[in-house]
Amino acid sequence: MKIAAQPLTISSFSRFGSIVSPDEAVAGLDERARTANQGTAIKLLKVSTVENGFKEVREANWNLFRCFPAPHLRRRFLCGARSQNGNESNLETVLHSIKVLEKHPFSSQTFLPMGRDREDVSYLVVVALADESGEPDLSTLEAFTCKGTQAVTYGAGVWHSPMIVLGEPEFLDFGVLIHELLDANHPEMDCVEREYKDGDICVVLQA
Repeated sequence: MKIAAQPLTISSFSRFGSIVSPDEAVAGLDERARTANQGTAIKLLKVSTVENGFKEVREANWNLFRCFPAPHLRRRFLCGARSQNGNESNLETVLHSIKVLEKHPFSSQTFLPMGRDREDVSYLVVVALADESGEPDLSTLEAFTCKGTQAVTYGAGVWHSPMIVLGEPEFLDFGVLIHELLDANHPEMDCVEREYKDGDICVVLQA
């Protein structure tokens, strides 16, 4: 199956979790919202939801992931599947095959990118809801291109691909917030994976 990547927005991602999208969040606010830091900042509360279903784990971990783009993804990408200005004559279609979907049954997982420009298409997320048996429901599968200042929080139990970095830089660092049991005897409490053959799931990108 093939799915086209679309730009990440707060509303489009809402059934899979939540996102931190500063430009979108402050759009439409007037000067009355500039109430923090003696009027030099805008403060928005509860922009992303952190979930913890563990009884044994109280505090979340901040982890660091340094992620490298695959060779065919080391190029500049458009924010969506089609040209923003309607001129598609120079577009190049890039296919990316999804080999793994994973979920964290008891915790949300937030990926906060570091060091990329606000307009730079920096990474790709692929998500799906669970079916009645807890397996990936591929009929709900969606893909989103994310800018350098957008952070994604996958809801607990939401299936998603491992992080997929886009763009020309050598790597992208993510601060990752998650609750983990870290029990070597029960790794399935922290992460469950399902593997797919090459070409089973392909995301269509435009470069």
